[in-house]
Amino acid sequence: INSEGREINHGIFRDFPTTYTDGHGQRVIVGFDVLGVTRDGRAEPYVLESLSNGVRIKIGDKDVWLENAPHRYEISYRTTRQIGFFEKFDELYWNATGTGWTFPIDVAEARIALPEKVDFIQSAFYTGPQGAQGKDARVVEQRPGLIVFRTTRPLPDHQGLTVAAAWPKGIISPPTSGQLAGYWLEDNLPLILGGGGILALLGYFA
Repeated sequence: INSEGREINHGIFRDFPTTYTDGHGQRVIVGFDVLGVTRDGRAEPYVLESLSNGVRIKIGDKDVWLENAPHRYEISYRTTRQIGFFEKFDELYWNATGTGWTFPIDVAEARIALPEKVDFIQSAFYTGPQGAQGKDARVVEQRPGLIVFRTTRPLPDHQGLTVAAAWPKGIISPPTSGQLAGYWLEDNLPLILGGGGILALLGYFA
């Protein structure tokens, strides 16, 4: 990012959605853990704030003013439940940049690396506001186990890059039945608690 001492003074924030609605209208909660944040190669303080649909990482120190200059931020994190397991292939569909930025993006690049060197079956990319299907990007490198997407023009504020790539089944282990059961419980916990409360109330009146 380029800090000019106006809107960026102490740091930046990055929003990550962790609650989705799947194709069947069901609530889905993905795992999200921040492993670390650096600025210009050095560890940078951050705090996490809950959003209605996810998590905001607020990066920086309120007592430290950024030098008016370019700065490189790196956010390392681990997330789960992002792979789609289909009948004939598995796929990652990923909003690489997010669309919440109030600044334009000069260039965005997304790299998908698989644990094995296999050919990709298909790929796609989209640019623009959330839900848009613009084509201002291209695949700049593709070889077994690696595919790289890059935008072909700057993206205005609140626009981003989404990429998708599919590969043969068997490269990524699907969730076990126990994991699926745990996911279901997490996704439906509010309904379970609400139903339990109703049952308890009915039992009380009975």
